[in-house]
Amino acid sequence: EELDFERAGRIKRRLEVINGLDDRQQVVFPSRVDIDVVGFFREETIAGACVFVVRDGRTQRSCEFILDKGLDVSEEELVGGFIKRYYDETSDIPSEVNVACELADAELIGAWLTERRGRVCRVHRPQRGEKHRLLETAERNARHALMRYMMRTGYADDRTNQALLQLESALALPAPPLRIECFDISTIHGAFTVASMVVFTNGKPDKSQYRRFKIRSITGEANDFLSMQEVLGRRYAPERMADERFGARPDLLVVDGGKPQLTAALTQLEGLGLDIPVCGLAKADEEVFVPWDETPVVLPNGSASLYLIKQVRDEAHRFAITFHRELRGKAMTVSVLDEVEGVGPTRKRAIMRHFGSMKKLRAASAGEIAAVKGVPRHVAEDVYRTLRAWDAEREAGRADDRSGERADGRAGSGS
Repeated sequence: EELDFERAGRIKRRLEVINGLDDRQQVVFPSRVDIDVVGFFREETIAGACVFVVRDGRTQRSCEFILDKGLDVSEEELVGGFIKRYYDETSDIPSEVNVACELADAELIGAWLTERRGRVCRVHRPQRGEKHRLLETAERNARHALMRYMMRTGYADDRTNQALLQLESALALPAPPLRIECFDISTIHGAFTVASMVVFTNGKPDKSQYRRFKIRSITGEANDFLSMQEVLGRRYAPERMADERFGARPDLLVVDGGKPQLTAALTQLEGLGLDIPVCGLAKADEEVFVPWDETPVVLPNGSASLYLIKQVRDEAHRFAITFHRELRGKAMTVSVLDEVEGVGPTRKRAIMRHFGSMKKLRAASAGEIAAVKGVPRHVAEDVYRTLRAWDAEREAGRADDRSGERADGRAGSGS
C-alpha cells in the first residue's frame, strides 16, 4: 500500500524462511533404510546445500552448508565436488546418497564410498516416491539456508557494489555505472521487428524505466544494425533526452552483440553528438567489446561484473522476445478468420460471440463450429482446417524461438 517495494521484498523473503521451518518435520520411511539426501540451491557464485541424514528409516538430523561455487559451475561439478569433500571428512556413510542430477562418475564415487564404508554404497538420483519428495524438501531448505546467509551478510548488496566497481575499472568508465541501459532486437524473417530497452539502476532492474519500440524503417529481410541505429536514434533524440519519462542519461550503454553492433551504436551516437560510454556483449564467449580496443575485454568467469552485465543483456533479450511474441500473436489472431472464404464481418462476429475467445474457438471441433447460427457446415470445416494450420505455424514459431530467435542466421542482435 505504501509502495515501499524494497521493504516488501525483505518481508517476503523473511516469510519464506519462516514458512520453510515446516520442512524440518521428521520423515519416516516404511523400511529401515540408511540414506543421505543432498539438496542444493545456487545463486551466482554461491550456493546452499542441505544434507538430510536418514538412519533406520527416520530423519535424524539435517546439515546446512554455504558453498563458494554456484551458477558459475555446472550442476554436476557442484554436486560431485560437494559429495567428495563432505564424505572425505565424515565416517558416517550411508548405503545410498541421493542427489538431483546424474553424475558421470557416479559409479567411481560409489566405489570410493563403498571402500570407506566397508559395505556397498551407491549414488542415486530418485525421480519419484518418498525419496524424491525428501530431495525436494532438502532443496528448499538449501534455498532458505542461502537466503538467511545472504540477508545476514548483506551478500547481494556487496556483490552489486563489487560489480559496479569492477565494470568501472574494466571498461575505463569515469565513475561506477549507476544507470545502465541495454537494447536488444527481436524479429523473424524481418516481420514484427521490435526493440527493447531495459534499465538497471544501482545494479538492479528498474522496470518502471523499461521501454519497447516497434521498428519502422526496416521492411523485408531482417537488418539488426539498421534496427539498432533506429532505436538508438529515437531513444537518444534531443526530445527524448529532455523527457523526464525516459529518465536520466545512462552511465553505460550495452548493446547485445559484438563489434558490428557496437560500431552501429557508436555511429548513431556520434551522429547525435552524444558521448555516452558504450560496450557490446557477444553471447558466444561472453566477451565485452569496447570502442578503444580491437581486443575484447574478458571479465573473469564467475565475477560479479560478468554476472551483472549478462543479467542486463538477458533481461533485454527476454523483454524484446516477449513484445515480439505479443505482436505476432495479436496479428495472427486478428487475421486468421479473415483467411477463410465465406467468413465475412457478420459471421466472424457470430463465431467470436459464440465461443467468447480465440482459445475456445481453437479447441472446438468442426461440428461445434457448424453449430454457430448462420455458419454452414462447409464454412465451419474451412475454419477448422485454417485453425489447425495456424496452430502448426505457431508451433513452428515457438521452435524458432527456442533455437534462439534466429531466422536467416540472424534474429536479435548478438544473441
